[in-house]
Parts: sequence; structure tokens; C-alpha cells
Amino acid sequence: MADRTITVNGFSKAYSMTGWRLGYFAGPEELVDQAGKLHSHSVSSAVNFVQHAGLEALANTDEAVVEMTEAFEHRRDLVVELLEDEGVDVAVPEGAFYMMLPVDEDDQAWCEGAIEDAHVATVPGSAFGTPGYARISYAASEERLREGIGRLVEEGYL
Repeated sequence: MADRTITVNGFSKAYSMTGWRLGYFAGPEELVDQAGKLHSHSVSSAVNFVQHAGLEALANTDEAVVEMTEAFEHRRDLVVELLEDEGVDVAVPEGAFYMMLPVDEDDQAWCEGAIEDAHVATVPGSAFGTPGYARISYAASEERLREGIGRLVEEGYL
């Protein structure tokens, strides 16, 4: 399988290094060599401290990653439950910390209204090829998630 396997990954989500733009690419040597030629002319290297942070993340964060994963699973389940209480059925995500919330057909208008009226930021699903949905994040404290869902309910968005 090694000759047919390509791995492209980054540190942003798993290690909370969002914005640091550190990632890796592994695969058959010939392919990696060719990709390196292209990369060397289009992207500069990650700064030194980010490279050291990446090494630290790989070597010493297994427990923290497990703890973070469990926290996100708990938050996801909380949001699903809060939405179910309002009669809103959502697909339960298996990764990341976003879910797609079914909204009006005009998801852009729904999202604009949600931020203006309920002060809850969402992203139109049409930006991800899923019109009629809004992407919501559950990367916040339980208190903030309850507050945000509550405001959406109070303002009539749920």
C-alpha cells in the first residue's frame, strides 16, 4: 500500500495551531520529489518557531488531543440535543467542530439575519455547496453554545 498511499495533513485542527500554516505531505518518493519542486517555487517555509511547535505537538500532546476530542464530542452532542429540543434535526458530524443547520432556502439572508438579530455568527451553506443550510461552529464553551442557541430561538430563527 505504501506505493499507492498519499497523506496530506496539517496541524491546524488537531493541535489548535490555526493560522500557523504548518502541514506535511508523505507518499512515494518520486511523487514527493516532484511536489517539492513545485512547492519550492510557490510557497516559503514555515517560520522556525512554528516548526518547533509542530515537533512539540507531535511528541507531547497525545493526552491533550484526546481531551480536546472528548470536549468537542460533548459540545457536539449538546448542540444536537439543544436543536432536537427545538424540533430541528441535524446530521451528527463525525469530525471537526462544525455542523450544517437546515435553514431557509435563502441561507445568505438567514445568516445575515441571525448575526443582526440574534448576534450569532454562522456561514451560509451555499459557500460549501449546500444551499439551504448554515454552518455553525461548536468550538465554544457549553455556556456560550447554550446562549447562542437560546438567542436563535428567542429571535425566531429556530
